[in-house]
Amino acid sequence: MTAIATDAGVLALEAAPAQGRALAPATTDTPDRRLAQAADCAARPVLALSDIALTFGGVAALRDIDLAVAPGEICAVIGPNGAGKSSLLNVISGLYRPDRGQVWLGERAFAQVPTAELAAHGVARTFQNLAIFKGLSVFDNVLMGLAHRVRAGFLRQIIGSPLARRIEAENRAAAEDVIGFLHLGDVRERSAGSLPYGLQKRVELARALVARPTLLLLDEPFAGVTLSEKLELSEHVRNARDLYGATIVLIEHDIGVVMGLSDRIAVLDNGSKIADGTPDEVKADQAVIDAYLGVAHQDVTELAV
Repeated sequence: MTAIATDAGVLALEAAPAQGRALAPATTDTPDRRLAQAADCAARPVLALSDIALTFGGVAALRDIDLAVAPGEICAVIGPNGAGKSSLLNVISGLYRPDRGQVWLGERAFAQVPTAELAAHGVARTFQNLAIFKGLSVFDNVLMGLAHRVRAGFLRQIIGSPLARRIEAENRAAAEDVIGFLHLGDVRERSAGSLPYGLQKRVELARALVARPTLLLLDEPFAGVTLSEKLELSEHVRNARDLYGATIVLIEHDIGVVMGLSDRIAVLDNGSKIADGTPDEVKADQAVIDAYLGVAHQDVTELAV
């Protein structure tokens, strides 16, 4: 394996064959082969967790977690407080290194996902506690989601090289696009900290979405917002999947939102996965009712989102 350093980080390349080593014959590129490759990519999970275990001071936070999220899926992770939901998201985004198991992002497997390379692997995340720059404008907050694209180098930016100007123009166009997509145009020049909480949530979503991630991780995106804001934000999350092509994993406590928005739900309890299925399957699962819902499945009210 060979590594090269660039302004965007260290890129891993396939190891070059040793001098004199025979090379395998090139595979003929045919329409059937291209179709097979496309089908393989479509079938491969965007995210897969294999046998993930995590402990803190001898206390198990996650136990033998397996999870696969298909392309274009909205997968919710729910469970009581302390079930391990945030720990799971922190493992996926590389903030925690699991004691055992692997995280697969597409065809790449990691014992610990490199946080500095998340964007390069097509991953973006929002946080339970807002992580916006309150003193910056909405536009500049969104633009920060593209910081990893600044490849021209400091000197080239200072002198305004053609490469630096092109990258800046592309980034500004992408920021304008997502600001329009999330209906933030009227507040684009206002400081993010001056906005109502629901709009701040939307600004953070815009910053995560601006790089058009393959995998979007949302940590309690609906916490603290009003019912009308939940309906609007739910539609934006769905459109992030439908129009931006993002596969989405979200943690959320509002069961009505989860049931109405998700394609699939994984349920954690005491660090273990106790259920994994469609909303109808999960809300009818007796183990889920006993551990989390506490009511019969017909009493769970779905928010029409």
